[in-house]
Amino acid sequence: MDQGLAAVLGAGVGVVGTLGTACVTYLATRHQAKDQERVEHGQWLRQQRQRAYEDFLVAYDRFAGAATAMEDALQVRRTEGLEELAVNLKDAIEDFGSARVRVAVAGPHFASQSAGRIAILFQDVRRLLLAWRDAQTAGDDTTELSTQLQNKRGKTQLAYRDFVRDARTVLESPAPAAGGTSRWRGARSESSDREP
Repeated sequence: MDQGLAAVLGAGVGVVGTLGTACVTYLATRHQAKDQERVEHGQWLRQQRQRAYEDFLVAYDRFAGAATAMEDALQVRRTEGLEELAVNLKDAIEDFGSARVRVAVAGPHFASQSAGRIAILFQDVRRLLLAWRDAQTAGDDTTELSTQLQNKRGKTQLAYRDFVRDARTVLESPAPAAGGTSRWRGARSESSDREP
């Protein structure tokens, strides 16, 4: 082999090696940037979910307080201020509905389902309290309504516990990868099939 040919071949191998190294470096850098983007998106999503869950729990407490105040007034057969308590209950359930929508948007689906079960129960609680008020005003027996309300309160407490557990599961789990396979698939509340 002639020295000129050897030099050209050596230079060619050097160029190919340099191009190969450049390609590998480019691909590794690109992959690292995408991974960083996924991590940042996952952190952002976790923060959004945490805020939505916190707002939901604050709205839960507000509705529970309004329901308790109205129930307490009805138990002692107080008539003054019942309309104001009913308005407070209406306002609280509207705020709760808005917070529930934020949980639905933030997801994941199983946490949204837990929040939805509480929303259904709260609608029932409000309906029972207003029916109790109307029955009491009419002088009718309210024992059955009081019993139904106690039953709904117990179910609501269980649904609250389920939501807190599901929210904790979401916030303590690794963040889902953007555009990747959902890590949440199959992870749902044990009571998601249970009737409220």
